[in-house]
Amino acid sequence: MSDEIVRGEGRNDDGGGAPIKKAKRPPISVSKFIVALAGLVIVLLVIVNDSVTVDRLVSDISSIDSTYKEMRFRNDSLQAELKKLSSSERITKIGAEKLGLVYSSQTLDEIAVDKDKLDDAKQTDARDTAK
Repeated sequence: MSDEIVRGEGRNDDGGGAPIKKAKRPPISVSKFIVALAGLVIVLLVIVNDSVTVDRLVSDISSIDSTYKEMRFRNDSLQAELKKLSSSERITKIGAEKLGLVYSSQTLDEIAVDKDKLDDAKQTDARDTAK
C-alpha cells in the first residue's frame, strides 16, 4: 500500500475502529521543476542586470558631474580673463603705446563724415566679413 498510517490515536471517530490513513502527495514532476528553476534563473538575471545598469548609470553621472565642474571652472577663468582683457585701462594703454592714440581735450559738437570714404569703408568691411 502507498498510504501511510497516521500514528496517534490510530482510530477513526466513526467508532469503526479502523486506522486513519493519510494520502501521500505525488512527487513534483521534472518538467514543473525545470520550469520553476528557469523562472527563478530569469528573475535573478533580471535583478543582476538591473543592478549592473544602475551601477553603470551612477558611474556615468559621476563622470558627467566631474566634466561639468571642470567646464564651470574653465568658463569662470575665461570670463575673468575677458574682463581683464577688455578693461578700459588696458585698451587705453595699448592704444597709446602701439597706436599713438591720446584723449583729446576738445569736445566736438559735430563730426564731419566724407560720404565716399564711408561707402568705401562699408565695402571693405563687407569683403573682409565674407572671407
